[in-house]
Amino acid sequence: MSKLSKISFLFAGISLVSLAITRYLIGDWVPFCWVALGMAVFFFGVAAVKDRAFFAEFLTMKTTKEGMSMGVLIALLLSVLIIANYLGVKYYKVWDFSGAKTNTLSEQSLKLVDGLDSDLKVLFFYKKGVEGNEENRRLFRELVKKYQDRSNKVSLDFVEVNERPDIAQEYGVDKGSGVVFLNYKGRRNRVEKIDEQEFTSAIVKVSREQTKTIYFTVGHGEKDLNDAREGLGLGSVKTMLENNRYAVKELPLIQNAKIPADADVIVIAGPAQNFQEFEIVALENYLKNGGSLLLALEPQNTVGLEKLVAKVGVVFENNYVFNVVDTPMGRGINQGPVMGAVFSDTNKITKAFGRSEVTLFRFPQGLKKKDIPAGVVVDEIVKTTPQAIASNSLRITGEGVEGAYTLVDEITGRWPGAEESAKPFMLWVAGDVDFMTNQMLYQNLNRDLFLNSIAALVKEENIVSITARDAQATQMILTETKFAIFLFAFIIPLPILLLGASVGLYLRRRNA
Repeated sequence: MSKLSKISFLFAGISLVSLAITRYLIGDWVPFCWVALGMAVFFFGVAAVKDRAFFAEFLTMKTTKEGMSMGVLIALLLSVLIIANYLGVKYYKVWDFSGAKTNTLSEQSLKLVDGLDSDLKVLFFYKKGVEGNEENRRLFRELVKKYQDRSNKVSLDFVEVNERPDIAQEYGVDKGSGVVFLNYKGRRNRVEKIDEQEFTSAIVKVSREQTKTIYFTVGHGEKDLNDAREGLGLGSVKTMLENNRYAVKELPLIQNAKIPADADVIVIAGPAQNFQEFEIVALENYLKNGGSLLLALEPQNTVGLEKLVAKVGVVFENNYVFNVVDTPMGRGINQGPVMGAVFSDTNKITKAFGRSEVTLFRFPQGLKKKDIPAGVVVDEIVKTTPQAIASNSLRITGEGVEGAYTLVDEITGRWPGAEESAKPFMLWVAGDVDFMTNQMLYQNLNRDLFLNSIAALVKEENIVSITARDAQATQMILTETKFAIFLFAFIIPLPILLLGASVGLYLRRRNA
């Protein structure tokens, strides 16, 4: 190769290096890049023309042809690997071999993600240096990855509050403990816990096209919806519902016995004064037209609504239910909160509840079924264990019938006397209201029971709590017979066979 060609190759290399450095530093293609590229092409051309005979001879050499063939094979192999990786990233499949399927989303979550028709943006706000943030980020990334495996419309962005204060201010975030927001078509929702249940519920809320409206009746001494301080107020319920993108309003039915057209659910929470006949008629007409009513009444104070409930086969027992406990002094009656520990495993509201979990009530009354009309289904969704007893007053004498008592019923179907074309109603009845008060709402499963019931009443089953999947240990239990078979069929013969094969090979090679 001539000296001129060597110099030309040197300048061509310098031009390419200058092009790469300029493109990297500026971050964009500028006119100088064209100049550097042109100079590189020019100098390569000069070298090729000057020593064209040398290059022609070099390309016809046997070693060059073999090297080029090997280079082509390597290039083809790299191309196959690149294409395979690209297709694997774009069209990949995940298999879950865990016993409890802890790495698989529920059918509810999968159906919801498949229905997304726009991008779902997930933002995780944090601050550097805050204890526990790294672990929260890791857990959340693993959770969102399951949704991203299903749909490419789910995106995740980690936002450091101090580095991106504009976004943090837009979402009202000033803490760095792991605040999460979902943004879908301009609708936002905050995620409180890092688990599938909360995340899927948040997706339902942001994907909801219309706001559901829940009316609480007033004017009969009901629990105060705006009282967030006293233990028996319902301020926590109101805040929780509004945080779940429900519109919460008051309904003075006694002043105007007309159900609003936008009422998705009506809640009657622990009234102390009787409902007038015209109010009961209005509620009955609402149910005849497919309405949803949540009724929570205190014992011996059913305020005239027992007549409404009796029409669909449910009777208030007007007693006080207590749990029976075993103590070192013998069997006794627990005067504390009553545990509803037996749940319907087929009802959408309670089927996610575990067997070892409970709901808590304060002096509830029992419910029983009687003369259920045709077309109506009564589902006893919350019951006590058989270790319960009922008394007609709070002065416990130890007398009473011991057994399981129903505390919550879900009643569905067509209202008696309604037209055959009428929509099915849904009536949710509880023998206690204190389980949803400020004092008890967040105890055990009370919150889940109430929220799931509201979700069912507004006919949003996708928002009902999802069963949490816990990792399960695989146990191997061997009987004496199985252990003997394992010992004499595997443990003892295998070493003998290996030893015999080794000795046989040794002797064969020695005598060969």
